[in-house]
Amino acid sequence: MTTAAPDTERPTSTARCGCCGRAVHPSRLTELGSTPGVFICTSCALWAARRSSNVPVLRLDPRLAARWVRHRIAGTMGPATMAIPILYSTDLDRTATYYGPLGLKVIERHDAFLVMRTGSAELHFASGHVSPAPGQAFLHVPDAGKLWKDLQGLGVVDVGPLEDRPSGLREFVVTDPDGNRIRVGSRTPQT
Repeated sequence: MTTAAPDTERPTSTARCGCCGRAVHPSRLTELGSTPGVFICTSCALWAARRSSNVPVLRLDPRLAARWVRHRIAGTMGPATMAIPILYSTDLDRTATYYGPLGLKVIERHDAFLVMRTGSAELHFASGHVSPAPGQAFLHVPDAGKLWKDLQGLGVVDVGPLEDRPSGLREFVVTDPDGNRIRVGSRTPQT
C-alpha cells in the first residue's frame, strides 16, 4: 500500500526517488506504506504495483477523463446537433396509426404537419406543402428482431424480411402507405 506523504515532510524544490534515484518534484513522489520515510516516483510506484499483482495496474490521471470528454465533444459538435427526417404523408391520421406499432407516439399535430417520437428519435411528417416524393429514414431500436415479430403478429403490412447485415446490424424495412421506407435496426446480438 502506498500513501501520499504530507507536504510538511517533503522538501519544496526537488527530491530523489528512493528506487531509481531520479530527481523529481516532491509532488511526484509517493511514500511506501510498508516502509515509512521512503519515497518513490510515480513510474517506480507503477512498476512495483505491476510486479506485485496479477491485476492490470493503470495510471489514473483525472485530467485524462476531462481531456477525453473535450475530445469527444470537439469531434461531434458542429453547427447542427440533430437531423430529423421530414417524410411525406397524404393522410396524417393514417400515418399516426401506421407508426404506432413501431413505438412512435404523436407529440405534435398541426393541419399539415405531424411530429412523432419514441425515446429521443423523432420522425416528422408533412402533407400538402412538400414534394410527394417518398423519403427514407433509419430508426434505431433496442431489439429489431423482437419488434419485427411484434409487427408480424399485429398484421402490419409492407414489413420486409428481417436480415443480419455484414455491418453488424439486424434490420428490416417498413414501407408506409405513402411509399416512405424506414429501415429499422439494432446491433446484431452477440452469440
